[in-house]
Amino acid sequence: MYKITILYGAIREGRLSIRAAKALENALTNSGKATVTLIDIKDYNLPVMEKRLKFMDNPPQNLVTISNALNEADGIIFVSPEYNGSYSGALKNAVDYFTGEWAKKPIGICAASAGRLGGVNASHKLQDLVLAIGAFPMPYKLLVPELKDSLNEAGEPQNEIMAKNLDKYVNEYLWFVEAISTQKKKG
Repeated sequence: MYKITILYGAIREGRLSIRAAKALENALTNSGKATVTLIDIKDYNLPVMEKRLKFMDNPPQNLVTISNALNEADGIIFVSPEYNGSYSGALKNAVDYFTGEWAKKPIGICAASAGRLGGVNASHKLQDLVLAIGAFPMPYKLLVPELKDSLNEAGEPQNEIMAKNLDKYVNEYLWFVEAISTQKKKG
């Protein structure tokens, strides 16, 4: 069983992209190959980052909790809505608190939007972010277009295309995590 941490990065009222995070949590859990920790950063009330966690003498417990979930994870997935052609500022703020937690981790990308393109611009920028933090971005991304029609509030796919894309993504992601984890264990 792989330990997967989903870092969900939207904090605004009325957010719909939480449906994508729930869909991934459900699909990964149902695969029987992963245990999942969903970190919804809205629950952590992170201020704008002024100092990285590793430089704090007495870090807040919420940062330690997130750090532990990231450190223990075999793989991570970033889930973000697309805002103004990019990913959520709240997600970027959360990412910036941490450094070593990302080292050589396989990171999957999921972007979502109310429109037809499913957050494609945000997904490209998230892959750049993953490279910048020293992790490995999975080439295949999960894009969730027309959120209201693609996933219900519980994260259940509402059409065959979404169900197929979610299934393919989870299979590709687990393969990616296994490949990198195997190499990391070899040293």
